[in-house]
This record gives sequence, structure tokens and C-alpha cells, in this order.
Amino acid sequence: MQRNLASFSLGSIIKKLNSIRVRINSENDRPFPKPQIFRLSEYNYRRRYIKIHPDGRIVGGLSRFVSSLIDFSFIRSIVAHKYCVFGFAYDPVTLFLLELFRYLEKYPNMKAFLDVVHDPIKGKHYRLYAGIDDQDIPCEATFTNFKNRLGETLYNQIFHTLVQIVELLGFLSFNIIATDGTLFPSNARYKGCTYFCKECEFIEFQGIISNVRQKILYRLADPSRILIGKETRIRADCPSYRFPSDVQKPSVEVLSLCLQEANPEKPSILNRIFNLEEQLQRAGLDLIIKRGVITRIALNDSVKKDSFFFRCPKFPADMDARIGVRRDPQNPNRKQKIFGFNAVIDTSIELDLGLELPVSCTTIAGNAEEGRHFITNREQLHAHHGKTSKIDLADSKYDELRNYAFSRNHGAIPIIDYNTRNETITQAALKQRGYDQNGWPYAPCGLLTRPNGFDFKSQRASFTCHRQCLKSKDPAIIQYSHDCSYWINYHGFTKHMSIKQFPRLITEVLRGTYRHQKLKALRSASERTNSSAKSDFAILAKPKIRGLEHAAILSQIAVIVVLLNRIAQFIIKVTLALNKKRLDNSAHPNRYFIPGPRIPNFIRNLTQRE
Repeated sequence: MQRNLASFSLGSIIKKLNSIRVRINSENDRPFPKPQIFRLSEYNYRRRYIKIHPDGRIVGGLSRFVSSLIDFSFIRSIVAHKYCVFGFAYDPVTLFLLELFRYLEKYPNMKAFLDVVHDPIKGKHYRLYAGIDDQDIPCEATFTNFKNRLGETLYNQIFHTLVQIVELLGFLSFNIIATDGTLFPSNARYKGCTYFCKECEFIEFQGIISNVRQKILYRLADPSRILIGKETRIRADCPSYRFPSDVQKPSVEVLSLCLQEANPEKPSILNRIFNLEEQLQRAGLDLIIKRGVITRIALNDSVKKDSFFFRCPKFPADMDARIGVRRDPQNPNRKQKIFGFNAVIDTSIELDLGLELPVSCTTIAGNAEEGRHFITNREQLHAHHGKTSKIDLADSKYDELRNYAFSRNHGAIPIIDYNTRNETITQAALKQRGYDQNGWPYAPCGLLTRPNGFDFKSQRASFTCHRQCLKSKDPAIIQYSHDCSYWINYHGFTKHMSIKQFPRLITEVLRGTYRHQKLKALRSASERTNSSAKSDFAILAKPKIRGLEHAAILSQIAVIVVLLNRIAQFIIKVTLALNKKRLDNSAHPNRYFIPGPRIPNFIRNLTQRE
């Protein structure tokens, strides 16, 4: 049975949105504290005429389409507690929409987009949709401050409000959800140390003045020891507390000094700091820093002690980013290291519509354990929408006992790739343990049994040999069958494998079966969502961000853009198909049938079970 998609045409969606708008605004009714006199812009929702060309192009672009359908006034209520009464500020809806337009229209950066917004002709519609005039156009710093003010939590709340609107329109059922993470880089270079911490920015070295002074005086005592440009290196113990107990801490080069010919007009300040001014002046030399960053100096003349603080040369500019590993897109056989962050995104797969929509997102450091955030995303989904899935899809990074337990406790079937970890999976080892890598047991004769169904009440799978020995040509199997005590049974040898005994290996849809393979193939939907955020819109490709908070905000913007774009493209596709139907026949508009994709019966049964 195929679903009729005619109810998702543009006209039908506009009718549904009238009541949805009232509901969303009533749920978000916190008054915005700043009066209009202090606002530099004023957004007001207005439904505009949308013209779609036969080739799918929209007059005015996606910006006009999205801003004409959705009333974004609810954003004021969500962010109201971040604003005060006094002081001039832009309407938060204006700034949110301008950034949204920038990504929907695929501008490479905010500067290029604002150049268009300033243009009297090209930027007219952007200013109109966002509620801003040509005298008060925000600068790039305004958007940075706006994102810092809101933070990840409020952007996530805005995203889930949009998900709620999409759900009320009938696009979401949350029955099948696929989870996957995508690594994206920080705008900082990895400098070779994995265990850096805050202490690495202030490495203390006491008595450095006497240490350096002694080394330089030793050279000056003999002219043959003076080599212009030769480095004098100062090393200190690594202060990081992140090193494992079995890894020896290295010594860190905190400063590299050298001598050069003196510049009488501009003598080096280091000559005075290290109390070598007279000696170096007589030698016609200056002491300079070749490498090293001094972050603080503490001098105590009363006790004749000094403390210099240095930044480790391997300390990166972004402290929140970490090294993550993924397969190289150009060569799947090689691994690629990314210094940055990981966006873990849940994608709802709507098979009857042919849609794949992002519904939750969490951002973590690049090296964090991705599998631990399967539950985080599901709890986020349940908290905002009160929904639980029927089928959970994930790759082997999520193969953890707690993920299986959480999924089953909430009435879902976990389809998670099995991670063999350190198991030996040679044929001899599998036969010795009694079952193969899919959890199918071996019969006493050595033949691999076949699945014979799953008992949901007992939570166990049944396997039988189906008397395969009758068709076997192996003499040893034939000989064994003559004395087989199970041969008289209709199904031959039978064995049960319970979820309680094998919670990761045995699943409700048995591994290795055709149904399991069909469900597993749906997981690529999450990979397409990640790819869309990187390739189609280039939001997470090489972003100019540093810090986990900024990375998390960008991830929320990415899923918002992907969600709105896919909904818009789907509405356009259905509207064009409906227009073609109207031209082809004269049936009543309510009787037009736009068929959706076919769903395999076993998947439909799994998603409709109680």
C-alpha cells in the first residue's frame, strides 16, 4: 500500500500551517523585553506569493520559500531571557534569518553575503524578509556576538521547534532512526601532542635568568665559542596531567635563544632582562628569541628569584578540539586524522515519503567516544517531542550493551553492526566456540544451522539444521547422519540463542538474514545527512570556528539548514507532480493520487507493532 503524497503539495501545506502557527506561538508566549524603540530591526511574518517554475526553480530562492511558509516569531520568545529592556539591539529573528539565508543560498562566508545585503537591488529581498532597512545592516561581528549570546542550548531549542512544525505537518513519524557522527576540523593546527591541557599554556621555569646568564657568559669568555645564530635551548618538564601512567612525559623546549650582531639603534630588551647589557655591548652582540612564547613573568627582587612562564610549542590554538579518526574519502583503505569535533546526528527515515530528516544533534570533541552519545540523542528527542523509535540503526561504534538495553527498554529494535573487537573469527575458532560471527550455531555434525524465527515473548532466536545432511555430498556428513539422534525430527537439530545470553550478538531481526541486510542498508541515510551538511552546503566542511561551544552552534545551524532544505525540495517535487496530474486529466483535485515509495511488508509490520 502506497501513501498518497498529494496532501504535501504547497496549497495543502499552507492550509495546515495556519493552525500550526497559532499553536507554536501559544506554546512560546514569553514576552520579548526590549521595546520597539530600542530595536534596530523589526521582523514581521508575512505570507508571500510563491511561484515555482516547471524545472523546480523558485522565484526569490529558498529564502523566500522558507520565510513565506514559516513564522519565525517564536525565536523572540525562546531567546527573550537573554535580552534586557534598555540598549539598542537587532531583533533576534532578523539575525537568525540572515544567517539562515546565507547558508540556504550557499554564500561562501558572511562577508560575501553582507556585500549582497548592502546592494540596493540584489539585497532588497533579504532585507525585506528579515525586517531590516538599508541604514542599519549588521556587520560580521554582530552575528558572532549573537551566537555567543544564545549558545548551543537555545539554538538546539530553535531546531526542535522547527522539528515540531515539520512533525505537525505530517512529515515525521520517528519510526526508523539512524545515528551517525561526522568529523569536521577546527580552525587550528594540530601541533603533535595529544595530551595537552590548560597547564601547557603556563609552563613555569624558575631561575631562568641565572641559567641563561651563565650559558651566555660561558660563550663570551672564549671568542671561539661565539657562533652567530647558534641556538641556546631551554627545556622544562611537561606539566600535563593527561598522560597515561605507562607513557613517559617528555621534556619541553620552552625557549630558544641565539646571539646576533648588535643593532645600536634598537638594542634587544633581553640584554637587560638577563642582566647581560654591559657584556653583550662590549662584544657587539644582541640576545634574541628564536622560538618560544613568554606568557608571564614574575620577578621577586627581595628573594632574588624569578619565574618565567612559557607556552608549550605543541600547544594548539583550540583547546577543545581533539584528534578524531575516519576513513579517507579518497582512499577507503586508509585512515585520516581530523583535528576538530564530531557532530552526532540522528536522522528519521520516512520510507513512505522517501524522506530523510535530521531530528537531533549533539557535538563532542573529535576523540570522544561517539557510541556514548546514542542515548544522549534519544533522550533529547524524547524530552522535546515525547517520541521513541521502533527501529534504531547505527554502525559498530555504537555496539555497546547500554545502547542495546536503552533501545529495547523503549520498545525499539536495535540494528547495530557487531564489533568483533578482539575476537578470533577464523573458521576453526568459530566452530570451537559453537556459533559464527552472526550468532548462528553449528549443529553437532559441523553444519551451520539456519534461522527459524524469533520469539518476542521469550526473547530468543531459534535455529535448526533443516536436515541439510540429506543434500550434502560430504562423506563424513553423510556417515554422521546415519547415527544422528536429531535426524528423526522434522527440522532436525534445534538450538535457541537468547538475547539475555548474547545481548549484542542476537537481535530481534537476526544478523545475516535478508531482512537484517535490508534494514542495515537504510543506515546510509544518516551518512547522506552528514554529507549534505558538508558537501551540499559546506557548513561543516572547513568552518572558521574554534572551541566546542562555537562548533556545537554550527552543528545546530547545519541540521536546521538541511531540515528546511529537504522539506522545501519535497514540497516543490510534490507540487510539480500534482500540477502535472491536473494538466493530464480532469479528475476532482481531492482525488488526485501521487504515489509514494513502496515499503517492504516486514518493515511496515515492524514499525506498526505495539
